[in-house]
Amino acid sequence: MSSLTTIESLEAQGYDIVEPGQIFGRGTQLMSGEPIFEGGYRAVESVEMFGTGSTLGEQVAVSMLEPSFAYTTIYQLLFIGSLILYFNMLLRSWGFIGVLWGDIFTLSGERRMANEGGELPVGFFKISAILVGVIMVALASVRIVDVNVAADSPLYGDSFSSVVPLVSLFLVGVLVAWLYLVHSVVGWISQSPAVGELQSVTTVNFIRTVVLLFPIVGAWLVASLQSVHIWGIAVMCSTILLLIIYLKDTIVFFIAKKIPILYWILYLCTAFLLPISFILTVLQIGV
Repeated sequence: MSSLTTIESLEAQGYDIVEPGQIFGRGTQLMSGEPIFEGGYRAVESVEMFGTGSTLGEQVAVSMLEPSFAYTTIYQLLFIGSLILYFNMLLRSWGFIGVLWGDIFTLSGERRMANEGGELPVGFFKISAILVGVIMVALASVRIVDVNVAADSPLYGDSFSSVVPLVSLFLVGVLVAWLYLVHSVVGWISQSPAVGELQSVTTVNFIRTVVLLFPIVGAWLVASLQSVHIWGIAVMCSTILLLIIYLKDTIVFFIAKKIPILYWILYLCTAFLLPISFILTVLQIGV
């Protein structure tokens, strides 16, 4: 008695055997399965698989998606939050925008903001602009690191990359707190109203920078890797221009108050260069 075939044994076990046409459509049939090497497989042409006239297309390797901190949820949430806050600030305090740019070559921007702004919410405008600016600087720092770090860097580990935006936000917050502390301590020691005026000059220039740069920086923060360098050039040129204006405002302030230029250099180093260099040193040691 001959042994049962595989199909007959499956039928004996209760399986339903279907024809190829029931699965792949009428007119289909199974290949003969003539083996050309051990294993029971054989090479087939595209005509046998897909019909007369078909050819195989050229295989193109798809490059892997490069890792980026911009893909993290926290980064995107911070960007969307800053975008909403920025437009809300403009809609509620549009009258202050002209005051800021109208005083770009003077030192009375803070006073005109209060005097000519009428009943517009000065406090809301300043706080909103500072919050947007802090988030903008934090995300810009993350983007700078992202562009300059190799794709195979261990910084892109799952556990660390997700909190990088929060770390950057914390460090920028420390820098802002340091600026406030420097002005407060110097003002308390000197008991001079000039320190408050100097703080106003810094605040007005920072707000002016946020209002102008946020649309450009925002495009750069979400730009693709192909266009990120082009947007980066636009951000760099705008930042240099506003930095020159800020340096002009501060040096004119020191000259008007008859304060030696040496104190101007000391102020810039203490308020900005010292904390930034400290943060960069700590980051290099940590990495």
